[in-house]
This record gives sequence, C-alpha cells and structure tokens, in this order.
Amino acid sequence: MDYTNKGNLRENLTSIVKNNWKQKLYMLFEIISGLSKIHENKDKTYISDLGLCQPVKSFLKKYDIYGVIPFMAPEILRGKSYTPASDIYSFSMIMWELTSGVPPFENRAYDIQLSLSIYKGERPEIIENTPQCYVDLMKKCWNKDSSKRPSSGKVANIIGKWIFHPYEVVSKKLKSNVMEFINASIGSNNLATKFHPKAYYASRLLDFTSKKLNEILENENLNDCIINVLND
Repeated sequence: MDYTNKGNLRENLTSIVKNNWKQKLYMLFEIISGLSKIHENKDKTYISDLGLCQPVKSFLKKYDIYGVIPFMAPEILRGKSYTPASDIYSFSMIMWELTSGVPPFENRAYDIQLSLSIYKGERPEIIENTPQCYVDLMKKCWNKDSSKRPSSGKVANIIGKWIFHPYEVVSKKLKSNVMEFINASIGSNNLATKFHPKAYYASRLLDFTSKKLNEILENENLNDCIINVLND
C-alpha cells in the first residue's frame, strides 16, 4: 500500500486554500469520484478509519457516538446508521474547508452544544467570494434532510462538468458557472484561527450519547408545545 508523503488534508489546508479553483475542483473530483465508486460497490468496498483495528460497532454500546462532530450528519448525531447520504454531508464539510483553510467550527468545543446547534441547522459561515454555484452545491450536500442531499454520482457529475467542459457546446447555465470560478479570487484564510482546545480533529468516542442528545431535543420540543398552547 502506498502512503501519501505530504500528510493529511488538515495539515495542508493553509496551502490548499491558496490553490486556484481548478486545482481545488480537481481535488474534490478525485475525492467524490472515489466515494461514488465505494457507494456503487457497497457490498464489496468499505470506508475505513485507519485509527481503528476493528469495526466500530464491535466496541460501541447502543447509544454511543464515534467520529468528529462537524463531519457527522445530523441524523448520525441522533443515533442513525451511516448511509451514502451521511457521507455526502461529510463531503460538504471538505468542500467548505477548501474555501476557508481551517476545519469547520475550529473555534468551538466539539461537544454536545455544538451537536445540538448542528442538528438545529447551524452550518459553517460561507466564505466571501466563493462562487455561488459552489455554495449552492455545498448547501445541498449539507441539507438537514438526508433525502434531499444529492448522490455521490450526481455531485461527481456536476463537479466534472465544471472542470471538463467543452466550452463551445455547454449550456448557458454551465458557462455562467464556469465563469464564476474563473472570476473568483484565490482563497485566503481571513477567518479567526484561534483553535479551541476541545476542537478534536481525530475520530473518537464522544463524551455524550445519542440518547442524551435526543432527550434534550425532545424536552425542547415539549417546552415549545407548552408555550404555544399557553399563548393560544
């Protein structure tokens, strides 16, 4: 097995963010194309966390959550199983990282409060000068409703068209999208980069359970219902 000699994505974000858009799109295309192949061969190919030597399910209890919070889809935080749609949510965070140069929510603790915020719809701040067509795709990928996220194949097709366009035969909309990338400035990290000491970027067993998260959300919903009844 060959290993990368430049480290992982996180170690290279500050330099990657300075790449031009074509370079960023190529990188994303390689990632999503590989993910699409995995999804097509779901009974033969699996996504692995190389920090593990055994299946996650072999040591997790019923309500345990394992992973890196900002990259976990809202439904996963509530205890649902991983699906191709949850992978697409994770991919949206990689899309965002390539525009920001920092991990999502890097200045906040990766804890139950952040998980609650993510479930309620909070997402990383859109970086200024990001092409609108890119923003639109990213938002589709991080949609709270997993059924509304595009498939990996569809995402690969969209990004592929942005890169490999025969300019003279493409549609007006695609030409407009391509021009957005051509005219967009090269990214630079303008965000505050004071990393929170409890922003953990390696997969780990979280210190709260999906059961606890669900209880909090259900209590909030109950309180909202009571308030609405009292106001009627």
